Amino acid sequence: MRRKHFVCQFLVGLAAALAAAGCGGSAAVTGPGTEALATGAAVLQGTVRGSQSGLQVGVVGTPLVASVDEEGQFALAQVPAGTVTLRLEGAGIDARVSVPGLQDGQVTSITVQLAGGSAQLTGAPSCTPTAETFFSGKLESISGARLVVSGRAVEASPTVKVWRGNKGVTLDSLQVGEKVKVWGTLRGDGVVAAGDIQALTSEPGPAGWSWVVLSGVIESLKSSSLDVHANPNPPKSSYPTFVVKGVTVTTNADTKFRWSDGSACSGSEVRAGKPVTVEGWKRTDGTVKAQLVALGGK
Repeated sequence: MRRKHFVCQFLVGLAAALAAAGCGGSAAVTGPGTEALATGAAVLQGTVRGSQSGLQVGVVGTPLVASVDEEGQFALAQVPAGTVTLRLEGAGIDARVSVPGLQDGQVTSITVQLAGGSAQLTGAPSCTPTAETFFSGKLESISGARLVVSGRAVEASPTVKVWRGNKGVTLDSLQVGEKVKVWGTLRGDGVVAAGDIQALTSEPGPAGWSWVVLSGVIESLKSSSLDVHANPNPPKSSYPTFVVKGVTVTTNADTKFRWSDGSACSGSEVRAGKPVTVEGWKRTDGTVKAQLVALGGK
């Protein structure tokens, strides 16, 4: 009877742990005669706030490691399910942070804040079958619709848009070795289905244009207009022109508007006084044509 009671208690505990296995809970359950439910098929992507160049993120107890790009983005595939410990190293940093709730075939998204040599999660991990993503890096290979960018597998979606400066180009015009930026959907198998690819070359088409990242507070809105040239039947959303750090930023139908947590928003959310990060092409006249506008203060 005592042995039967013990087995029943264990099975009840196992069922409860599995039911709780989601983002924020561990799927790694152990007990007498069991092994950790870790099969190495989870995907983890993150944003590191306060990161510096040369930072790498690894999963303790595995050979998995990824570089953090200049915008603080990283991704790891084939991560064990359950709770893992990340080690952030480089540029004088050696910090660890625990991430719970990874699930096989799912994408877990996190934000890590670095401060004073320590790291901590900002908010709870988000666990979904797919997740929106963006990152930049060196184009290492291209074969048909398949690319490798800084070690990450990318598939060009049927509707992919490829840009060089403000000009649309073909996918096969990209050159191995050049720097590119990818926006798309990160799948549960670790592959990014790209929707937009921007070539970040020193001479991106129009002579003198250069890629810039501009962060600050929106000082003022200069105008709001619809980009009728890009779309003869534009949606009812605005494409504002605004000023950040004295620089005039223009937007149009090709501009992606997002909150700082990665969720989508529209140009109508642009307001004076909001913190913002702008990425795009700086023209010879000093204005910036925004490809991405990330707003804070949601």
